Amino acid sequence: MSDLFRKEAVENRSRALYGEVVLTGSIGNWVLTGLVFLFALIGLGILFGLKVDTDEGAIRLITWLLYGA
Repeated sequence: MSDLFRKEAVENRSRALYGEVVLTGSIGNWVLTGLVFLFALIGLGILFGLKVDTDEGAIRLITWLLYGA
């Protein structure tokens, strides 16, 4: 198949990167992702941990938000 193309075209086609290709994000992206994850965990902790006092007694915040009081 190489006789169908010029020698230069075949050489250009076969060139590849040497070594290992590593894709990394910047430190700022990692910090921002960590902060978003932390705030999500804090929000879930608040939803499932806090209790709301109602006339019937104390119920969890998530139950109060979903079903009303």
